[in-house]
Amino acid sequence: MVVSVESMPSSTTNGYSTMPTETSLDPQTIIRLAEEKIRVKTIALGLRVTEFFHDFDRLRSGYVTASQFKRCLDTNLRLQLSPEEEQLLLQKYGHKRDGSVCYREFCDVINRKYPETTITAHPEHFTNAAPPYLNSWRSTRHIGTQDESERLKDVLQRIATYCKQRRIDVLTAMEHYDKHQMGEITDSQFYRAYVGPQLDEAEMTLLRDKYSDPSKPGLMNYLNFVQDLNRLARTTEAAALFPAANNADQTPFIGVEEQAEQRSVQEILDKIRIATFKYGIRISDFFKDYDKLRSGVITETQFESALSLSVQKQAFLNMNDIKKLTEYYRRPDGRVYYKEFVDSMESAFNIPELEKKPLTQVHRPGQGLLSRPLNTNLSPDEEDRVSEILAVIIEKVKKRRLVLFPFFKPYDRSKAFTRACTKHQFGRVLRTLDLIPSPHDFNILCKKFEDRETGDINYALFCQMTEQDFVAIKIESEEEYPCDRARADEEQKREKLIVQIDTSNVNMNDLMGRIRHHVLINRIRVKEFFEDFDPLRLGTVSQTRFIRVLASLGLTGLDGIPLTEAQMFALCNQYRHPEQRDLIQWKQFESDVESVFTLSDLEKAPTVQVSPQTIYEMPPSGTPDWANIGPYNQTELHEAMSAWKASCDQRRLEVYQPFKQFDRHNRGHVTRGQFRQCLAIAGLPYTQRQLEAVEAAFMDDDGFAYRRFIEWIQPRRIDPLRYNILQQELRDLNKQKVLPETKPLTSIQDVLQKIKGQVFRRRIRLYEWLKDHDKLNCGRLTFDTFRRAINPCQLELAESELSLLED
Repeated sequence: MVVSVESMPSSTTNGYSTMPTETSLDPQTIIRLAEEKIRVKTIALGLRVTEFFHDFDRLRSGYVTASQFKRCLDTNLRLQLSPEEEQLLLQKYGHKRDGSVCYREFCDVINRKYPETTITAHPEHFTNAAPPYLNSWRSTRHIGTQDESERLKDVLQRIATYCKQRRIDVLTAMEHYDKHQMGEITDSQFYRAYVGPQLDEAEMTLLRDKYSDPSKPGLMNYLNFVQDLNRLARTTEAAALFPAANNADQTPFIGVEEQAEQRSVQEILDKIRIATFKYGIRISDFFKDYDKLRSGVITETQFESALSLSVQKQAFLNMNDIKKLTEYYRRPDGRVYYKEFVDSMESAFNIPELEKKPLTQVHRPGQGLLSRPLNTNLSPDEEDRVSEILAVIIEKVKKRRLVLFPFFKPYDRSKAFTRACTKHQFGRVLRTLDLIPSPHDFNILCKKFEDRETGDINYALFCQMTEQDFVAIKIESEEEYPCDRARADEEQKREKLIVQIDTSNVNMNDLMGRIRHHVLINRIRVKEFFEDFDPLRLGTVSQTRFIRVLASLGLTGLDGIPLTEAQMFALCNQYRHPEQRDLIQWKQFESDVESVFTLSDLEKAPTVQVSPQTIYEMPPSGTPDWANIGPYNQTELHEAMSAWKASCDQRRLEVYQPFKQFDRHNRGHVTRGQFRQCLAIAGLPYTQRQLEAVEAAFMDDDGFAYRRFIEWIQPRRIDPLRYNILQQELRDLNKQKVLPETKPLTSIQDVLQKIKGQVFRRRIRLYEWLKDHDKLNCGRLTFDTFRRAINPCQLELAESELSLLED
């Protein structure tokens, strides 16, 4: 039992606390009681008394005046000390006799954890601890008769033993309902928060009478209840440590066997083996901490400690089991050979070095065989009674259509979802659903579903036996779980892949043509999709992955090719591996599909003529062939199309916009009704025969192809490329005649003199302009580069002068 409350050194046992009066005590006792009162107040409130005095002692001298000392106690601690107590405290800590008080010494006494004058081997019993809550000297009711006192003691002993065995934190369960930390809760909250063994109405009434607050009717002092449980737990531990001293007055534990269950070594090892396999425990890590040299041998104490830390809780081992294992693996020198034990546990349901024995078959338990089984220690009469009780509950559940599992699940207090609850919680749920049997039948029912190790109720198995469609644990026998289960499952998977589907009606040429058309217009690289499923680049994938890649290619999407199941399996059969029938050769499929872009190994056959990509383009499926349209429909079609084309040209109608509004996904198709609405919006007249002829000509599997229809009545005008026009304009401009030069210079000296004048007047450095075009600093430039470098200088040289300069 984990309870973080210690009892105060007071005399509150069965009656009201009787604090002695101050007039009958000596001054030292009065001072000690006053200091104790201040200490309890500060610890309970979590205060640091020194900080209050520092506000009045700026120089940190350790002294304050008497009025400041009283103000700190009254204002911050809100304590009502008597005048005699205040006077004695001032006399004790007023060393200077000048009216100042040494608060530093006072704070040291208040903050002291252990009493100064008490020296004992067990100082934890004299700790200056805080009470359960502020002003905790509230007494409980007095139980009058001796019989009631004995009954109350027996009930508290049962609750303390129950909570200690299951490590239940009673204080936390009670504090959940005490939002304001008052130390008291209502009667109904106490009943709801109670987590001990099941008690009858008289015993619960006895607890309520004992721990009810006399001054506040309807409230119960749960902290005193927790203190009594702690005191009984400590008494029980002391009796267990020193059995001879308390042999005369020893209360037997309720729910604990007087003699520990005697198990054989093999049974203990099987329990540990199941626990390690079920919870995935690495036992070797716990033992290696004590064996630094990895010798495989440790002492008895280290073996017991490592075994307790690793699997004692999970395998429900007692000290007799641990001692028995220690004796079993002990060596003649007194040490324990733990390596043999660890090797046998870590190879549970497995074979060590299995990679060296590939043909060895491993025997593992079937599904559900390691789960909590039902209790089989019931007598035949009890088994018959359990069957009758379950039959009644099953009938009620079926009649009321109840689902029991969600009612039990909130009470699963474990973090790992153990599917177990306490007996009290199990009864609470049955009482809530009005399924609770009589007390005798309820005990038999709990005995059937009770775990012998923990005492919890396996509510999951109860739900499975009472509900028709609920399955908590599926148990397979060893015969149903053969050693070659994995091989059988693999064979079943392969058999499922071989499905008999009629693929005779599939035209592979048309199917591959449409796949190539889809890949061409969407520019899809088939290889990149398959490589994600073939990391070893073997060129093969499984059939399920092949179908998944076809779906990711968009062949089953909105704009893709809606492949049927027969077409899918026809593709799989076409590219199936000749030897491994469960694999598909995606490399061959990729080469056949991507041939629409180019042919492979063209460098080896340079004379091969590559076909244009337009030959792979195909119309949508269901597109009618105009050559097969009858003469009558052709006449009606041409009359309607000519009339609509003339009407659009005369009225300058934009027929494309109505169709675009209906085609939100830009698929190029609309429905038959939307086509007729577009004609009505555009105001195009038609007869019923003309409408039927047009729909027959432009309808396919996706709907009415309005883009081909618009190309007929409003063909797009193809504008010439503007680039070619600009090129022609530039050529015409360059052919124009150049104007004659006016007074060009004919002497090189005159040209150089002209350049010198320009450089002098405009402060130009020709070297910097020419240097940028001479990357190698060779001092030479080509004619074109020279002109390109000299033109930005704007030297105003004519063409003949530049030619003269270049020459």
